[in-house]
Amino acid sequence: MDSKTAIQLLEAQRQVWDHSFAYIKTMAVQSAMELDIPGVVQSHGKPITVRELGSALKIAPARTPFLARLMRMLAHMGYFVENLKDGDDETATSYSATLMCGFLVKDSPFNAATWFLLANDPIAVDPWRSFGAWIRQPPAAAGDFPFTHAHNGKKLYEVCRDVPRIAKMMNEGIGRDIWLFSKALLAKCGSHFNGLKSIVDVGGHTGTISEDLAEAFPGIHCTVFDLAQVVSPAGDVFQEIPPADAVFLKVSSSRSYDTPSHNMKSHFFSSFNACSGYCATGATNHV
Repeated sequence: MDSKTAIQLLEAQRQVWDHSFAYIKTMAVQSAMELDIPGVVQSHGKPITVRELGSALKIAPARTPFLARLMRMLAHMGYFVENLKDGDDETATSYSATLMCGFLVKDSPFNAATWFLLANDPIAVDPWRSFGAWIRQPPAAAGDFPFTHAHNGKKLYEVCRDVPRIAKMMNEGIGRDIWLFSKALLAKCGSHFNGLKSIVDVGGHTGTISEDLAEAFPGIHCTVFDLAQVVSPAGDVFQEIPPADAVFLKVSSSRSYDTPSHNMKSHFFSSFNACSGYCATGATNHV
């Protein structure tokens, strides 16, 4: 074997090993959230040493070196800035929060911890565990997808209906996600709403975007459309959407694995047909 091939194989092996142990990063972030490390570091007001962090978390001194290793990994992932100290005492190294860290702080309005925990919940992971078995089987019927296969034919919204824990996490995660998305939408694309008198927010959750739109543009009449377990009364967005000057439709590719593409097309054309006056349909692909 020549040296070039050997180096290429070693690099390929490194990537395979990286994928094999990728779960460690996920578990490191989950451990940080369980310990409330992001909140403690951010509230400290200045860089905090591992020793100080361990004391704040009431961790036994004998465990502090393990906390130091966890912090070093989280810094490598971008959640903290590592401020190295001279010498071999890694517990004297201090850390400060980054923007990413803010997404894990409990009291943050754009906290993403719920999404993180939901994405790693067995209900979300099981479709991937059974993907190989599912794809070998002939299609059972319309609506046969990895998610429905793993959950006895139930779609995501049906699982949310039957499992309150998942529904709570889903609603909380979407609410936090929409809060930030709404602020970015108005800051970047607010001018597109000038002149509109009415808008229907399809899949608008509890109305965060509509509230922000109504505040920024008092003349717009906003209607929120979503599932019955989210808002009430609710309608079937696949059948009919109330008429308006514009329809706002959000499509998330990260949650489309149990939604057939023809239903997405049905969504779009229903939205287009619902428009009057300006006849404008806005669609965002928000991941």
